Amino acid sequence: MTDQPQASSAQFMPRLESVLVRTLSVLLMLVFALIFVLVVVLVVMRYGFNATIVGGAEATVFLFIYTTALGSAVEIAGSKHIRIETLVELLPPFWRGMLEMLQLVLIGVLHAFLFYFSVEWIRVVGTSRDPVLRTPEWMVEIAMPIGCVLAVLFCITRLFGLAGRLRGKASGA
Repeated sequence: MTDQPQASSAQFMPRLESVLVRTLSVLLMLVFALIFVLVVVLVVMRYGFNATIVGGAEATVFLFIYTTALGSAVEIAGSKHIRIETLVELLPPFWRGMLEMLQLVLIGVLHAFLFYFSVEWIRVVGTSRDPVLRTPEWMVEIAMPIGCVLAVLFCITRLFGLAGRLRGKASGA
């Protein structure tokens, strides 16, 4: 009976990560599809009809900013952040795991700082409006802190998972 609550709490982080990654992946796919359709429509209108959608190019850039911020967080969850593994692969599994934990801590700290500075940046310049779409700039700029929060969250979920695997290997399980 005591194993049940411990097992369910141990599965919470991986389950949370999985749900978030799937949700964000679907959202990213839909936004990329929207960007694709928007670009095709803009090209056809420009070269076929010598017309355009006012703000279409700006909307495409804004959507791309969101895909970059959210996509980078999703890639952290998939352990696909930028790294060079040539020397790391020579390490024993335990030390490789410890190094990966250090990488996740550093990535998480970097994103925590980016979050802080991006919120400050939005506070200073977020009240201005886009000249074409007339939307407040903060609506686009907020993509950065959202991506940072997700990146930190995924670093934490990855750290819990990695710590559990390393603890299991150390105990011989």
